[in-house]
Amino acid sequence: MPPTWPPRALGALAVSIALWGVFAPVRGVPSLERPRPEHVMTDWLTRDGEAVSVPVPPKRLERQQAPPCKPPPSAQQEINGGCWSPMEQRPPCDQFYEHQGRCYVPVREMPKRPTSIGP
Repeated sequence: MPPTWPPRALGALAVSIALWGVFAPVRGVPSLERPRPEHVMTDWLTRDGEAVSVPVPPKRLERQQAPPCKPPPSAQQEINGGCWSPMEQRPPCDQFYEHQGRCYVPVREMPKRPTSIGP
């Protein structure tokens, strides 16, 4: 009867190489994560005390009111192509956006009223 350990050792070696190829870290391979907007990746500002504020994005947000913004007495302001309401809170702004040392919240786009009657 022939010895059986050489084929088994060869099989174990093949399995270990295959597992090492699956679980080894791969360098230089692009991530499968969804791409993030540029302002999220590059413009986070760290402040004293490690609080983080997010700057007003360079473009209007999706579903954000476009100019013209509501006139006074409303405090809405046009910034980077969108309407923003200033907050009384001072930076760091927590979940709000920061622009020129003030905190802002985006104004939601108002749905357009129907212009016709009937289907």
